[in-house]
Amino acid sequence: MSGKFILTISLFIIFNSVSFSQKKNWENYTDLKIITSVSADADSHLIFCASKGGLFSADALTGKVVRKYTNLDGLISNDLTSLTIDNKRRLWIGASDGSISILDLANGTWKYIFDIKNSSESNKSINYLLPSGNFMFVATGYGIQKISVNNFSFVDAPYYKLGTFPINTNVYSLTVNNNVLYAAAKTGIAYANIVSSNLNDPGSWTNYSAAPMNADVKTIESADNKIFAGSTGGFRYFNGISWLPYPNAALASANIKSIKSIGSNIYFIADTKIYRADVSNLSDISEFLTQNNYSVLGSYDNSVPVAGLADNGIIISSLNPAQYIFPNGPFSSVFNHLAIDGNNNIWAAGGLLNNGFYMFNGTEWINYNLNSHPEIGNSNWFQKIVSGYGNVWALGFGGGPTIINGNNIQNFNPSNSILPGITNNPMFCVPYGGAYDQNGVLWLSFFGTNSGSSLYAYTGNNVWIAFQNPSTITSATLSEIAIDSYNTKWIASGGSRSGVYYFNENTTLNNPSDDISGFYSNSDFGSEITNIYDIIVDKNNEVWIATNNGIFIINNPYGAILNPSQKPPAIKLGIISGNLKVPFTENCISLTNDILNNKWIGTETNGVFHLSSDGTTLIEQFNSSKTPLLQNQIKTIAVSNKTGRAYFGTNSGLSSFLTNAIEPVAEFGEITVSPNPYLIPSDVNLKIDGLIENSIIKIVSVSGEVISEFDSPGGRIAVWNGLNKNNELVPTGIYIVVAYNKDGSKAGKGKVAVVRK
Repeated sequence: MSGKFILTISLFIIFNSVSFSQKKNWENYTDLKIITSVSADADSHLIFCASKGGLFSADALTGKVVRKYTNLDGLISNDLTSLTIDNKRRLWIGASDGSISILDLANGTWKYIFDIKNSSESNKSINYLLPSGNFMFVATGYGIQKISVNNFSFVDAPYYKLGTFPINTNVYSLTVNNNVLYAAAKTGIAYANIVSSNLNDPGSWTNYSAAPMNADVKTIESADNKIFAGSTGGFRYFNGISWLPYPNAALASANIKSIKSIGSNIYFIADTKIYRADVSNLSDISEFLTQNNYSVLGSYDNSVPVAGLADNGIIISSLNPAQYIFPNGPFSSVFNHLAIDGNNNIWAAGGLLNNGFYMFNGTEWINYNLNSHPEIGNSNWFQKIVSGYGNVWALGFGGGPTIINGNNIQNFNPSNSILPGITNNPMFCVPYGGAYDQNGVLWLSFFGTNSGSSLYAYTGNNVWIAFQNPSTITSATLSEIAIDSYNTKWIASGGSRSGVYYFNENTTLNNPSDDISGFYSNSDFGSEITNIYDIIVDKNNEVWIATNNGIFIINNPYGAILNPSQKPPAIKLGIISGNLKVPFTENCISLTNDILNNKWIGTETNGVFHLSSDGTTLIEQFNSSKTPLLQNQIKTIAVSNKTGRAYFGTNSGLSSFLTNAIEPVAEFGEITVSPNPYLIPSDVNLKIDGLIENSIIKIVSVSGEVISEFDSPGGRIAVWNGLNKNNELVPTGIYIVVAYNKDGSKAGKGKVAVVRK
């Protein structure tokens, strides 16, 4: 067993924070309401709260959120599972991936332990952290670790075999009483003396696994020389001789989620309520907090109970009135689909049954659900978001489409419009994709209908027009829509007819006789294609299609309308590697382009690929191992033309990365450059900001010599690498940056000081 783990001083401890080369360009947004652990620091009056989306601290006296932490603020992982404070006033933070982040509360510095994360164990989750003297006992998904808090070395081999329990038993919680370590585990309770026993010897452990302590013992706590243990099936306590049922029949068989000793009382979550009892009179029980979705208990100053909830932050029991405490953020960390409106607000569909949809205005998140905004419809299940012409549409899966215009919100469904239901439920309305055409008409596709029409147009003033399905898409499920400059709708199709359906009403919305349509089946893209996930029309009016095996491009979409029987072929994207063009074969599930027409591709398992406008050049790739990207499965991507920030929606939150793809200014003002002075050689290019569309840029010496000349990418920003026309570093000096349009009628200038190192 000892060969499976590093036992001496950890080779993977890293002091100071983990750095990413582009960390300053990133922002991450997560839901921090799902509380998994709570720990308090009396010196600072702070309560630290671990959640599935990161860490936050709250003032114990006021309830005000003080600070939040994600993987951009010191954490290795945001999916946190356990917290505790050691005898050196350091906060230990365990995560589901096995990482341990350690925050020194006195000076704000970080240390890290990666041994468990980097091990070969199949379940690395840090379920519980128990400080005991100069050691930290760590309950994991495979057993127990013992770590020195003085030098972070691992003491002993992992305790894999706890008595008769199976090897690598999942341990959920720990407590110590009179030098005996008690472990609550998946298969029962194990305990051994930590002073006189060899914990690596299975024979040193005593087991208790009588029902209901024979499965999923999730919590264990010591108080008044008794040991209290709770499982999903009941509540027991150990008096030093025997394990006894809790002296209340109802609670003895309840689902006990957490137990906490505070002062002379024990507090415990039983099913959906919190109870309190004096340890000297266990049968005298009182209900402490009423029914709620409680997940874990903690305390402040060993006198004030703190309740963590599985969906709503924490409650500090001493505050009056009671309040749910958590940082402002999205309702959920699930971002199923993104859109950016004309005011640069970020909108997201929550994707799951109860998530609703959310909006971020750059400062604050506003969450839309039936509780806060009953006018959104009859369901909180929203799958897609569409923005355009001053409107935002949230597409409810079952509840129909909802239009938001400022403070005005209106839902459409089969009861107040001609929109369809589905065959077995006429009121279940499932729009699944949408886009605006060149005339400001909204087009919606439907996942399923009972009307024979899967495509509807909204012309305003509550007017909807249905378009009867052609035989090519009978029984198909329609999803993503993109519309080209000829107003042809390109729609991803699934179900019995998987592929791409295209449709053009030929400028007559109410005359179906001249409509044109066609279909690309999966076989038109290749035998390996099984799913079409996303479709866009880029700035060159090319149709780009994301599939389970790469990207396909239809570069002459007008040809499909001119002659549907001889539709133009879909060409598979290839990326130039060396001197060869290599087919791009990633499982691509999301796709967009930015103001420069560069492409952003989200994949199922490999993060984000940022490609040149024609797709042949890889500009950069982002994944969770090398960047702060929250997850490698990228559900949706949107890029802001106003800020150049690219947003990546995942099931673990929203990540964003700042790019130079910003829409150009209409007229030249002052050209600004940064950094200024510009020290060369440098890994960072000089940023030239304030350009009109398609500017030409010259770098000129004070004597008037043109040092370098190049075109801008097309947006507001261009870059210079400090080299002259001969690819040599320029000398130290002052240089003029001149920008102008192609006919020279508009010009702007700036100045930069260059310093050779």
